[in-house]
Amino acid sequence: MTLLLCASMQFIKEIKETAATLEAQGHTVHRPGGFELWEEHGREKGEDGELEFMREYDIMRKHYGKLKGVDAVLVLNYEKNGVAGYIGGGVLMEMGFAHVLQKPIYLLNPIPDVPYRDEIEVTNPVVLDGDLNKIPLQHTPPFGRPSQEGNPEFPPTEGPGGGSVRAGAMRRVQTFDSAGKENGFLMELLKDGRKTRAYLTCVTPGNFKGYHLHRVRATNYVAIRGTMKVVLYVREGGAWKRQEHILESTKGATLSISTHVATGFSSATNEEAWMINFPNPPYDPELKDEQVEYTEEELEGGVLK
Repeated sequence: MTLLLCASMQFIKEIKETAATLEAQGHTVHRPGGFELWEEHGREKGEDGELEFMREYDIMRKHYGKLKGVDAVLVLNYEKNGVAGYIGGGVLMEMGFAHVLQKPIYLLNPIPDVPYRDEIEVTNPVVLDGDLNKIPLQHTPPFGRPSQEGNPEFPPTEGPGGGSVRAGAMRRVQTFDSAGKENGFLMELLKDGRKTRAYLTCVTPGNFKGYHLHRVRATNYVAIRGTMKVVLYVREGGAWKRQEHILESTKGATLSISTHVATGFSSATNEEAWMINFPNPPYDPELKDEQVEYTEEELEGGVLK
């Protein structure tokens, strides 16, 4: 995978060491924008001169230029200013750029306890807990591309007879399991403002998604490609009862799942399996703590969250 490192320039030594480790693993690694310039011209400015250096050499634009050509971003968030896993304003902006460009974001260490934690979490970073081996060597390119950089849709244009035409591409997000391994993707299909009325979920062969349950939303799946194996844990008599369902796309199979049912799924064949979900009510990103994650061990042990 081609990776771009993001970090404070104070971590020059760590940047070099991490780049060498990743390259030995088979990755292609780009140092932060302006890395070489900092080596040559920035160090003499000292810790308080980093802002001056970034302005003088237009570092933010240089970093953005590198970002557009890589597969993913790795944030080296070490302890700084007494904060474990510190992420400063500059790195947060770079994470925002990556999120807009639909680049996967990896955090070397857990998300820091800072006032803007929500802004970090909204970029959907994968936390590595210090283990670089969790970064997959191969990258699956996005399905389709935005029609206009930084804007998923063109503005409406007038069509024949005074109608309008809108062209574009919906947002596609790669998904990862609890170990940081890529297991498929999600793609929005039908939006209503900030809410999502329908989305596509894909799981790749040999991988698993789940388990999770929804406290508010019911799930309505339609299989449209391959064969999906859906595993459910339904709460009965103070314990979780396991169910399995096979959804074949050739039969147009559907499955409706109520709230408070833990769900996981995988492809039942050696090809990708796709389902469309029509959540009821529509997915609302502002609804906090609506989705609850479980492990199979927790479910088999009767854990209730």
